[in-house]
Amino acid sequence: MNKKITFITLGDITSIATMKRALGKANPMHALGWNVSIIAMDCEENRKRISLECIPEIEIRWYKPSSIKDEVVQKTLLVKQLRPDYIYFCSFGIRNRIHKGKLGFNPEIIIEHSELASGIPDNKGVKKLIAHIVEYGSVFYADKLVCASVYLVNLYKSYAARCFKKNMPILYSPYAFNKEVIDSPRIVLQELRTKYAGKKVFLYMGTMTRNYGLFTMIDAAEMLLEVRQDFVLILMGRGRHVEEAKNLVKYKGLTDIVIFPGYTPEEHLSSYFELADAFISPLNDTVQDKARCPSKIYMYLPFQKPIFTCAIGEPKEIFGNKGYYFDNNKPQTLADLMKISCEGRLSKSVIPIEEHNWIQRSIDFDKWIRQSDK
Repeated sequence: MNKKITFITLGDITSIATMKRALGKANPMHALGWNVSIIAMDCEENRKRISLECIPEIEIRWYKPSSIKDEVVQKTLLVKQLRPDYIYFCSFGIRNRIHKGKLGFNPEIIIEHSELASGIPDNKGVKKLIAHIVEYGSVFYADKLVCASVYLVNLYKSYAARCFKKNMPILYSPYAFNKEVIDSPRIVLQELRTKYAGKKVFLYMGTMTRNYGLFTMIDAAEMLLEVRQDFVLILMGRGRHVEEAKNLVKYKGLTDIVIFPGYTPEEHLSSYFELADAFISPLNDTVQDKARCPSKIYMYLPFQKPIFTCAIGEPKEIFGNKGYYFDNNKPQTLADLMKISCEGRLSKSVIPIEEHNWIQRSIDFDKWIRQSDK
């Protein structure tokens, strides 16, 4: 009999990206013989993304946006209906849990960690304490853990030992890319090529915040403009500092160089990625960035373009000594990489991309489950 797994997700995928794990693994896990279901919040973007990425054999159950208490009740009832062998929480928190005692059966609980809330500088005092409680609580609550970075694997091994669960199975499983993104039609590519003809295109996609390197990239573009004018920096996404960044770009006279497309539909991403000459993924030398898994890097990888990033955390694990690294506190180091790219002196990525798709992640997960259940 095939094993059953239910992925429990949280919120709208446009603002909480952890659902990408469920969508990426659903189809390949079905191909491996699993009965796969997903519990997701009922909203327009979630329905759109799931309909695009999941085959009809994936069972989808929807919960309504509601209070914390009611959301937990809804998820518990849906799990009771599905009766999976494994419940996989794509993230863990007060909304993303179930009442285990009310299920009437005993599934294994798997919790994924892709960042470290207690390591976020803005989480201080009571917020930091609550984050620590949730992190340790996940160890007590779960039977198995999945960690999306090497840093998190090592950290949760230490947490598990302190919680007297030294032998708790923990899988290292970074994010990955969907092959469909590479194969999807380049709907707006010709339009973009016409618009940016004769320009080198540097692309960032992610949250528009200061601590994610937003202003480092703008400063680097300004520095490069002193010696080159044949480029654009496209900053795709939304975030709390985007208006401040737009105002700065306008003040500095960079509006023709630094472009803000805003949120970009999923079906247009392959066009932008094909257009780009190089991608940018800034990180800081902080616990927060060492712990998190920069999912965008895995989306960039299959296009085999240079990726400008920092020798910190997961990028260092991926690229080793072959990475194109800059210092996020020194915009000139990024400007130097952009200049070299404009001069045509950078080679394509040589990372074996077949190791970083959701099919391989699913194979690794399936093998891990079978080994740890023995």
